[in-house]
Amino acid sequence: MRRAVGTIGTATIACALLASLCSVGALAALTVTWTTTADFEGGTLYGLDASSSPGQLRLATVAPSPWVKHSLNPILGPGSGWEADWVDSPSVLYEGGVYKMWYQGCIGARCDIGYATSPDGLNWTRSPSNPVLLANASGWDQTLGNPTVVHDGTGYHMWYAGNGPLAIQIGYATSPDGVVWTKVGSGPNFMGRQSWDRGATSTPFVLKLGTTFVLYFSGQPGNFAYSIGRATSSDGVNWTEDLANPLMAPQGGWEESRIHPTWVAPAGSGFEMYYTGGYNAPQIGRAASVDGWNWTRDDANPVLALGTPGTWDQAGVAVAKVVTIGATTRLYYGGESWPGNWRIGVADYSPGTSSTRYRPTGYFLSQVVDSGFRNTTWNSIDWSGSFSGATGIAVSIRVGNTPVPDPSWSNGPVLTAPGSSILQLSGRFAQVGAGLVTQNDSVTPVLDQITVTYSPPGTGSQSVSDLGILGWIVLAIVVPLAVGLMLILLLVARRRPAGVPTPPQAFLRCLACGAANPTYNRFCTNCGRPIGGPPR
Repeated sequence: MRRAVGTIGTATIACALLASLCSVGALAALTVTWTTTADFEGGTLYGLDASSSPGQLRLATVAPSPWVKHSLNPILGPGSGWEADWVDSPSVLYEGGVYKMWYQGCIGARCDIGYATSPDGLNWTRSPSNPVLLANASGWDQTLGNPTVVHDGTGYHMWYAGNGPLAIQIGYATSPDGVVWTKVGSGPNFMGRQSWDRGATSTPFVLKLGTTFVLYFSGQPGNFAYSIGRATSSDGVNWTEDLANPLMAPQGGWEESRIHPTWVAPAGSGFEMYYTGGYNAPQIGRAASVDGWNWTRDDANPVLALGTPGTWDQAGVAVAKVVTIGATTRLYYGGESWPGNWRIGVADYSPGTSSTRYRPTGYFLSQVVDSGFRNTTWNSIDWSGSFSGATGIAVSIRVGNTPVPDPSWSNGPVLTAPGSSILQLSGRFAQVGAGLVTQNDSVTPVLDQITVTYSPPGTGSQSVSDLGILGWIVLAIVVPLAVGLMLILLLVARRRPAGVPTPPQAFLRCLACGAANPTYNRFCTNCGRPIGGPPR
């Protein structure tokens, strides 16, 4: 692959050299550059800091997270049998000096609900009755996840996400002791019936306010873009969905196209919510509300970010539950080091002990550049900057003939390494963009400069007939050499060392529909059933 890339790069250079030789006497291309604070701040900045000049566009800093991950993490890993692959989605209560946890345990594509107890919230003992709630292999809830447990005067109540042949929906079970559970009804306890949540309802969290059960949940219309909604019930069985739903929708960035509520509680004069955002690299955010309907995201989001590279939660953190005992407040959550490798960890609330950190993502969009000519050729784009293994930069350009970018514009290549790329795009207007990302909130990539060259009509190459004697001599010598060089490079690139097989692409087969999916997929791209991860 590297040899092929090198061959293509060398061939490209040869073609560029040939093109330059064929344009003897042509007028120089024009250049536009973004490198100063004014250049970057003249466009649109999100999550980025351009205050240093020249260049050095970097991720903006946010206030320190009040949550400090515990040194003993993960505090609960996979067990044997039914939970041999991963454990996730903790729901924790503290009663009578004992921490009680209900959690999701999985093997393959099947997940059930288990139970564990702890005297200190760190060292856990699994119940001999595990799993305490079983999936139904032939029912609507063929795999279970995301339990949320409420204990009131009538006993223990559990709501959970069940995934079956049709969709993810919400089930309900009751228990006198938190160990022996009985499912209520033969079907889902709650399913979305509005246009925004008709495709699936998941990640239930229930709190009891007076005599009313309040359900926060995530839903999607069929496109897997999850938003957050609310419903109420007097008995935990019959629910009325709020007409104001959805209450929160994903905003892109670290949230990507999905958000899921995982914990809500009264706080001060209003309410506090922790939610999971994102799919490829899920993280935990916080929001606050005065009335439980209108929510404001925390400026420091995500308040619990991915672990540093090489740690047990480097690929995802999700499904936060908060427990307060006296002066101690803890956040229990699931973490993964690679897709499908979930474990359970805990973070302590300790404001003021963490250092300032960088936002996980940010982007820059330049103002639209007007060349003044409809048939302008945008020749090349080049950028410079620096990044490490935990960070990255991507730069691109789009070109069109309307003053405001629309679907008629053409997109250029996405450059993820410093250097130049030949474009040959045509249009009057252009706009460049850059995205910065980090998986380690203590470091940031740095973008120094973006440069674009373009040639309005009339500044292109001269015709061959205008080259003169010197031009013809140059062509007669260089063209055969360039063609021969390209042929040699292509032959070398095609020659492969003996005995080196092409690495196979690993796939997982969906048990429901048989479609092949990459191993990193958590859901089948064909039918939406879980493949390599728990239902969300």
